[in-house]
Amino acid sequence: MPPKSLADWLAFLEQLHPKSIDLGLDRCREVAARLRLLTPCATTITVAGTNGKGSTVAVMEQYLTHVEKACGAFTSPHLLNFNERIRVNGASVADQEIVAAFEAIDEARADISLSYFEFGALAALLIFARHQVDYQLLEVGLGGRLDAVNIIDADIAIITSIGLDHQEWLGPDRETIAIEKCGVARRDRICVVAENSPPDSLLPELARIGAKTIIIGTDFSFAEERLFLTNCTEPLQIKAPDSLIASNVAAAMTALSLAGLSVVSDDANTALSRVSVAGRRQVINRDDASVILDVAHNREAVGQLVRFLQNHPCEGRRIAIFAALSDKPIDAMLSGLFDLIDEWHLPRGVGGERASDPNLMNREQLSQATIHPDFDSAWSESQIAAGDGDLILVFGSFFTVSEALSRLNVNTVSVPE
Repeated sequence: MPPKSLADWLAFLEQLHPKSIDLGLDRCREVAARLRLLTPCATTITVAGTNGKGSTVAVMEQYLTHVEKACGAFTSPHLLNFNERIRVNGASVADQEIVAAFEAIDEARADISLSYFEFGALAALLIFARHQVDYQLLEVGLGGRLDAVNIIDADIAIITSIGLDHQEWLGPDRETIAIEKCGVARRDRICVVAENSPPDSLLPELARIGAKTIIIGTDFSFAEERLFLTNCTEPLQIKAPDSLIASNVAAAMTALSLAGLSVVSDDANTALSRVSVAGRRQVINRDDASVILDVAHNREAVGQLVRFLQNHPCEGRRIAIFAALSDKPIDAMLSGLFDLIDEWHLPRGVGGERASDPNLMNREQLSQATIHPDFDSAWSESQIAAGDGDLILVFGSFFTVSEALSRLNVNTVSVPE
């Protein structure tokens, strides 16, 4: 039998475990122990939060790569290719590296069942160990305390934001969700908090854990393009890209400084100028209508999108293509956009069985809303409707933005041959 390709492996992993989401560390930790991955030589920075995790990782990844520190980054989900999830020195690893890691994990696990995400997290850790990276940046997939990346004791943890998302797994309110996010912190190790208005439970929980808490607004701050760090006498002069949330940029730089790096303004600005996170308020300029792509799939993320649109006026009309998953509070998510969008296109079926039904939306306040049978129809109609100076906004789930990226022929991150 010929060896499995990466596509073969991914198809196998999709049906291997009985649950697509199965929070808990015991199974993953046991396999990691067999592979000797639990005590990495690399400095580990783990990022939890409701929004901004991927961009926070991207900022640190770009800085580390710029100053020539070997760096591994694990993020999820991907938009076009699974390889996007596992990167070394800013480039997605090749298929054969992931396949080799999957083969090693499969042999080590024996009869232990692992989920799709757990296989990916273990593959990332194994690949980073084989590359002997200096730093490994791990993005939490869901929650924190019981997420697979939390088998590694982070040297530094970052908590970006606390919002109401994935409540069926994490709890009904911000206070409960915050406790789950705090689970990535460790006793006597640094936890950087970038949440400007933390729930009442967050700081007491970090104190209970015994983490060394570094809090935005108290221990570090970002104002007028200056970052004030706890261990620097002079503020860093930093220009945060418009597409990134300033507090997350500040948290990323603070974490790197506290990890022992000498963070320099010139290096930081060069690195930040190169940060481009696919699908996060990503602007694609074209000869006719420009396109903005944003995986804004909860209320807080849509709030950030609203502020971005308000700060970037459009010469013409704004035309939106929106589709989210059925577990999202869609009407509440969209309320801040009613006055900013001139025309709506709502495709069905984006995300398969998990897709929301646009017929169930309250469309009374949506200007010129059209329901489409699929994304192709919504995309085609929006292209016809858009003229010079107009803006096409594609937002919602990762599935929605992935559909647009595939039609725009935009790469996410590079993959070596």
